[in-house]
Amino acid sequence: MEDTDPGLRERKKRATRQRIADAAIELFAARGFDQTTVAEVAAASDVSVKTVFNYFPAKEDLFFDRADEVEQRWLIALADRLPEESILAGLRRRALFRFSDHPNGPGGHFRKVLAGSTTLQARGQQMWADHEDALTLGLAELLGTAPDDPTPRVLAHQTLSVHSMTVRMVDIWTRAGIPGPEVRERALGLINRSFDILDRGLA
Repeated sequence: MEDTDPGLRERKKRATRQRIADAAIELFAARGFDQTTVAEVAAASDVSVKTVFNYFPAKEDLFFDRADEVEQRWLIALADRLPEESILAGLRRRALFRFSDHPNGPGGHFRKVLAGSTTLQARGQQMWADHEDALTLGLAELLGTAPDDPTPRVLAHQTLSVHSMTVRMVDIWTRAGIPGPEVRERALGLINRSFDILDRGLA
């Protein structure tokens, strides 16, 4: 019997997409991105290669499967502020939240796989640039800046850099043997200090 429930079909599609993405990241973490084939991902997720490409047009998309979701979260965070708060208040909260429950920072397996593939690193840089563009437009709208004003671009770039810098420092502190709770407190302190500097510059 053909499924005529649009909601059910959509849930099945989302479940299939998630199953493929989960199988991919598990294989990438175990073998490396470049050493894993799309056929192996298909077999691990019990679908055909064609089905994989129906959901993920390129192999890199299997790794960056949440790129659009991440970008939307940045934009939602930007809007999540009270009128009397700093323009960057919501972005600060998002950065703090991402490290609050992860003493060693989020995405450990993700970073390991990324470090092992120049293909993924190039794609990641482009993805990060896309996030910066989207955040720049959102900041420009809130600030009401002129089209040629570099302020929203600088703020967007520095806001995203706070996350990258904190991830790097968390890795350094962890390798140095610093206990997880202290790593967490250092990370949160670094994020707050960074946004304090940005807020002062914006003022």
